[in-house]
Amino acid sequence: MFHPVYELPVVSLNFPSARQRGIGIHLLRLDQIDERVSGNKWFKLKYNLKAAGEQGFDRVLSFGGAYSNHIHALAWAGKVLGIKTIGVIRGEPEYANNPTLSDAARWGMELHFVTRAEYKRRQDADFLHALKERFDDPFIVPEGGSNALAVKGTAEIVSRAIISDFGIDHIVLPCGTGGTLAGVAASQPDISVVGIPVLKGAEFLNDDIESLLKSAGCSDLNNWVLECGGHFGGYGKTTPELLAFIAMMASDYGIPLDQVYTGKMLLRVIELIDADFFVKGSQLLVLHTGGLQGLRSL
Repeated sequence: MFHPVYELPVVSLNFPSARQRGIGIHLLRLDQIDERVSGNKWFKLKYNLKAAGEQGFDRVLSFGGAYSNHIHALAWAGKVLGIKTIGVIRGEPEYANNPTLSDAARWGMELHFVTRAEYKRRQDADFLHALKERFDDPFIVPEGGSNALAVKGTAEIVSRAIISDFGIDHIVLPCGTGGTLAGVAASQPDISVVGIPVLKGAEFLNDDIESLLKSAGCSDLNNWVLECGGHFGGYGKTTPELLAFIAMMASDYGIPLDQVYTGKMLLRVIELIDADFFVKGSQLLVLHTGGLQGLRSL
């Protein structure tokens, strides 16, 4: 299923505030890669699942919340590739009835619910060892799929051809765990990369991204920055303004956005343009990272 991606549509958006400043907004539609393993998840899982197969693992375990795009994508990829998947889910077993986890279970993923306190230990060696013993030694992929293999995959998202064709000055993308930003920044060291975290208090992601870059052999990059004002109340939170913007994008532009990642990111881009964050005449490549299945949580 991880076929080569040669070309994805880029849609240029005509927003009044951007037009007045001569700023171009070019939306790379990563959501159109695959119906279920869409957007950045396709790139994050690509080399992780390849490594699992090459190392002889027949099962993969990972972590996520009740509406996790990563868990949803991993479950489908496991079904297609014939790999058993286990999802360690933060929260109560009642969440198993929601659309995201219902899909995952139907596709063969074994769901293992843990308390929020237990979930915080997802990087602890003892906790991981216990999971390995319980689930018969699975290949473990971190929360959000973010590790050195994810950086390798997400480094393939933006081509030099796109940068050249649209005269791109900045790449803008939403951030959850930082793996996609790390890969994009590593692949385009001469281009400014702006990450919009979708969770409150996300300054810790600076250290996480540095660690991801170091693990992938790409340390000492200074071409990226986090702009932490686009969380709209916190992870999974919405505002009437955000929901109205998502509805407008669907009706006026025919572009679906989700309320957790892409909607927040694109609305924040407009706010930043209005605040003159970007120099007049700048050309922005904005990444639509998928996650549209999350719309079902509204």
